[in-house]
Amino acid sequence: MLKALDYDQVSNIQFAHAGDESLWPKQDYDATVIRGSNYLTESVDIGNVIPLLKKLKGPIVPVGVGAQAAKYKKLEMPKGSVEAWKIIADKCETIGVRGVYSAEVFNDIGIKNIRIIGCPSFYRGLRPSIEIKPLDPANARVGLTLNRYLSADYASNATKTNRMQRALIQAVARREKNRLYSQGEREETLAIYETGEEKQKHIQGILSKYDLMGDKDVEALMSDRMQAFFDVDEWAADAKKNVDVLVGFRLHGNVIGLHQGIPAVFFTYDSRIRELSTLFAIPSVEVEDYMPIDLEKIFENADFTKVQHVYRLNYAEYHQFLTENGLNHVLPKPVASPPEKPITKPNLVQMDPKLDDVTGWFQGEVDYMTSEIEVLRQRAWRLELALREHTKADGAAKKLAS
Repeated sequence: MLKALDYDQVSNIQFAHAGDESLWPKQDYDATVIRGSNYLTESVDIGNVIPLLKKLKGPIVPVGVGAQAAKYKKLEMPKGSVEAWKIIADKCETIGVRGVYSAEVFNDIGIKNIRIIGCPSFYRGLRPSIEIKPLDPANARVGLTLNRYLSADYASNATKTNRMQRALIQAVARREKNRLYSQGEREETLAIYETGEEKQKHIQGILSKYDLMGDKDVEALMSDRMQAFFDVDEWAADAKKNVDVLVGFRLHGNVIGLHQGIPAVFFTYDSRIRELSTLFAIPSVEVEDYMPIDLEKIFENADFTKVQHVYRLNYAEYHQFLTENGLNHVLPKPVASPPEKPITKPNLVQMDPKLDDVTGWFQGEVDYMTSEIEVLRQRAWRLELALREHTKADGAAKKLAS
């Protein structure tokens, strides 16, 4: 976002610290920009920011605010958050939201001065248009990012999501030129920069996390072809040089390539990924469909023809949003007009897997689920026995005391 803005001075204050008046800005600023994230949620109340919002002079402009939910649904927003967003809405021309769903959440609480702009990271190249590079499905070098935090709060079906990610890791590992990017994951990053026994300990921990112990292809991927960068420009340069397509369960793991024209395929598992991939017409594989992963077929059937066109429209929308809110910026003039309305239908990758592949995939998954159920049953039984022993010992102690 800062790459797009033109400013003389910038200071930072976190929402978490906004309740402490001693941390407030000591001078008046021309504008306050909210770096939008998952602020529209049922579990986070930003009411603590209200005193600061009332104190700030000049416009308060949120950029890329989004709703966070496992699936599209009506959110019961905390009262403090509703009040805070109404104050913000009164202090800006428009609120920039990341997708149609986020716009609907704002509409539900009576806020209508919104503009759907996506995420600022999509425009990081500061170009009004992009050209998606051609893709050779059979020989493309694949870049992969992982997501450790695919719990029920962040996935419409956590089990399907984690199993699909596991299958994707295996598929990527089979190609020797493919690489894995650690996007701030502690254990993966340590596995890259440690050596000897410590390195192997971290690698084995990762393999255990994804239930991939003994998979030599995956172990080789993590030992020899895993990268981590502490500078975003270096990461972008590495992706541009070493991968032809990006896949994975991390939003910015794909975006790091898209603004450079590198094709990417999203795996959609929550509201955030679904609404952004839909808005930019990016090919996506829906986790809820729960199909076997064949990278070559995915790449063959991924339709990138709309991405370039839709990017130009969304860029124009972003340009207009910054301009109408009085924010000085360095974005070149658009080469298209803003869209009449945003895209609402996802660009799903259409695949027709063979019956044998589907049968084999589901048989393996059924076997896994069956074994997991048995593990849980045994654990429940051990807990039941321990509880009985505890209750028995507690009763004996009471009798002795009496």
